[in-house]
Amino acid sequence: MVKKVDDIRIDHIGWRLWDAAAVWKEKFAAEMVAAGHDWYQEARSSVVPYVGMNGTRQADIVARMGLSKQAVQQLIVDLERSDILRRDPDPDDGRGKIVRFTEKGLASQRDSKKAKKKVEDEIRSVLGDEEFDHLMTVLKKIGSDA
Repeated sequence: MVKKVDDIRIDHIGWRLWDAAAVWKEKFAAEMVAAGHDWYQEARSSVVPYVGMNGTRQADIVARMGLSKQAVQQLIVDLERSDILRRDPDPDDGRGKIVRFTEKGLASQRDSKKAKKKVEDEIRSVLGDEEFDHLMTVLKKIGSDA
């Protein structure tokens, strides 16, 4: 269970957004585990949102994640060992790699769409359609879609 804002912390929007995101991630990971992707509850799953469906340069993943090159590489290697990702040579950079989903990884991405929809539907049922749509509009205004 995700720890909620407690009385030691000052209640502010940052903590509320953090808590909401943590609850969403917990519910999503639980759905993915239920779909047979146990690795989604592990740290290595944090790489997955940074891998495009057509592959992504490993250097770009490192830059976007804000972790060290070595840390990201270890997460990718762990996913390679489980046949979720693979690294191909980057045709534009002799030393670079393109990180791509394997068939098993693509299957997890198909299941992730179902899991995201289920969690979203759960939140929508709590808030109602109008409040949910308003929340989405507000989040877009303060997020990267602005």
